[in-house]
Order: sequence, then C-alpha cells, then structure tokens
Amino acid sequence: MKKKEKNNLQILIGPSFKKIRISLGLTQEEVAESLGLAPRYVSDLERNKTKGSLTTLVKLCNLYKVTPTVVLKDYLENSDASIDNSIAGFNNLSENEKDIVRKLVQYMNHTKKQRKSRKK
Repeated sequence: MKKKEKNNLQILIGPSFKKIRISLGLTQEEVAESLGLAPRYVSDLERNKTKGSLTTLVKLCNLYKVTPTVVLKDYLENSDASIDNSIAGFNNLSENEKDIVRKLVQYMNHTKKQRKSRKK
C-alpha cells in the first residue's frame, strides 16, 4: 500500500460481514437480536451506510466465529487470512468432524517430530 493510500484509507467491511452472515444461514434480524442491535443498523453496516464501532466489530466476529483478520484482510499488509478462514471453517464443522481434524493434526505433528528426530 502506498503512503497516500494509507492516509486516505477507507475501510469498507460491510459486504464481508454480509457474506459471512449469509454463509452461516443467519438473517439480519437474527443477528440484530443476538447482538441487541436494530435490524436496520445491521443492514446499514452491511451496506456501508454507517460505520460500526470497534465493539460492534468484535461482537460480530464473536457471533460469526471469525477473527477480525478475516474481514480486514484486504486492508492489512501482513495478514494470514487463509489461516483465519480455515479456523472459521473449522468452527462450522460438526463435533465429530472437528474431532477427526484434531486427530489428523496430532498425527501429522507426531510424524513431523519423528522425522526431525531421525535427521539428528
């Protein structure tokens, strides 16, 4: 990002939140009710008609089970959004599926440690 772009940075994250909300099968009304907001406010946030507070950003991220990096990735120079997207996807798995992924990661880490110890 160029210096001039940094100074004039306008962060528009509404469409990202809308995409996540829809992928989770939630309505604006359900989100508003969960967060104690007016449905119109959620609509305005998603259309970038209003800027949400940092508190609202955190509340939405917690509700959607994503990190702020997921919605801010286009504005961050050093983000690892692919990991954050993977984590968000993990949170949407069933408990059985999460268990399988955890076991796979444990197995892969164990195998990696064994390979390292053989090289020494």
